Amino acid sequence: MSKIEIVWLLGSNGFTAKYLVPILQAKGYIVETEEVDITDTDKVEKAILRIQPSYIINLAGISFVPDEGSAEIYAINTFGPQNILNACLKLDSPPNKIILASSSHIYGEQQVETIDESCLANPINHYGCSKWAMEQIAKTYNEKLNILITRPFNYTGIGQADYFLIPKIVSHFQKKEKIISLGNVDIWRDFSDVRWIAEVYSELLTIKSEEKIFNLCSNTLTSLRDILAVMQQESGYEIEIQLNPQFIREADLKKQKGSNKLLLHELSRINQPRNIKETLRWMLHSAT
Repeated sequence: MSKIEIVWLLGSNGFTAKYLVPILQAKGYIVETEEVDITDTDKVEKAILRIQPSYIINLAGISFVPDEGSAEIYAINTFGPQNILNACLKLDSPPNKIILASSSHIYGEQQVETIDESCLANPINHYGCSKWAMEQIAKTYNEKLNILITRPFNYTGIGQADYFLIPKIVSHFQKKEKIISLGNVDIWRDFSDVRWIAEVYSELLTIKSEEKIFNLCSNTLTSLRDILAVMQQESGYEIEIQLNPQFIREADLKKQKGSNKLLLHELSRINQPRNIKETLRWMLHSAT
């Protein structure tokens, strides 16, 4: 890196940032982790004028899909990024690139099993709607700012909160609980490893590409039953599964797999996604 470049990472206290920060630092970036309430226009503007970032990665947001909608989801996930983009226009020199994290939830129900970036948005919950609205707003800034949108599918790893499904399952096996209460186990998802996701974000900072939207996914379907089977095999321990109707969302999709063909084509140097079995072993054998 020929000059000092500052990456302002919003959401630096979150799960993904724990893995992304050291990768960026190892590449020579100065990583600014100052947290700011992105719903506060004045605070965002003051922070960006002070930091003068070369790059921005916005991972700040409500990441857990709530059962009901609330104004907070849209304030943070939709209008927070808009405040960041507005503040960027106040700089003498705008950032070289701004990465905004959207979500695979914008796709919702699709007629195809493997979803690529050309699929039309069809969100089925407030979380997906908030991210889709953010993407639409970001489009209005494309002539003035270099914006890249990521659409992560499910990913997991050590340090993810236990109210997410995979950490919950892993925790139960680590603690040798007798019973685990789950919703629908007959669903299939595309799971990635947070360490790979962090590598992807670092590579996306400086790629030269006409593409502005990328799925972040493994291109592999794994069922929850498969995950439970792997955990039982790796731990040598079996847990009784109790199905709890309260954990079943009517809007839950049975299968959702992303295509990472575009991403891997543009990021020719990136490693292939880790197998979910490797991720589960890593999580299971971590210190509790």
